[in-house]
Amino acid sequence: MPEQTVLEEARGITEELMRLLDVTGTVTPGGDAEGTMLLLASEESGRLIGRKGQTLEALELVMNRILRKNRLEDENLPWVVLDVDGYHVSTPRREEKESSGRHSHLPREEEERLVAMARDIAREVRKIGKSRVIGPFSPSERRVIHVTLENDPDVETVSDEQADENRGKKITVRLREQAAGEENGND
Repeated sequence: MPEQTVLEEARGITEELMRLLDVTGTVTPGGDAEGTMLLLASEESGRLIGRKGQTLEALELVMNRILRKNRLEDENLPWVVLDVDGYHVSTPRREEKESSGRHSHLPREEEERLVAMARDIAREVRKIGKSRVIGPFSPSERRVIHVTLENDPDVETVSDEQADENRGKKITVRLREQAAGEENGND
């Protein structure tokens, strides 16, 4: 039997995941020039996408993890994007992140809103000198905020330890000197 292409194998994995989820539909290659996208069509597209794309994001992650496990020898394996009726939430490849400056798979407008908000909060914390708790935010939203402020010499960000039922956590934005003072006070 000839070796399957990456996309054929990804298609088979996705079809099996859909079967296990009891979702009927079709999986076909296409959508992007690199040949790394699968188009999913289903009358139950809402179930495949989920709230804010969370189900589709999880499905794509699981499919790509299985694909990588099956192809351990392939170091240059592309990330296969799943698209349900024109909706996809894929994580950009590392090169795209570096060239675009983007840090997440959120829609560009949402990421820009979070970056602007993080910078505004940091400015406020510097000016007033008091910590500010914001959120709750999803994991991808938290990442944008943390990455935006990670090189700020004056402030730092800390996520709550416990997440809520939607995996949301609050973030504390505080002065770095406050954090050092709190650590010294606990010694």
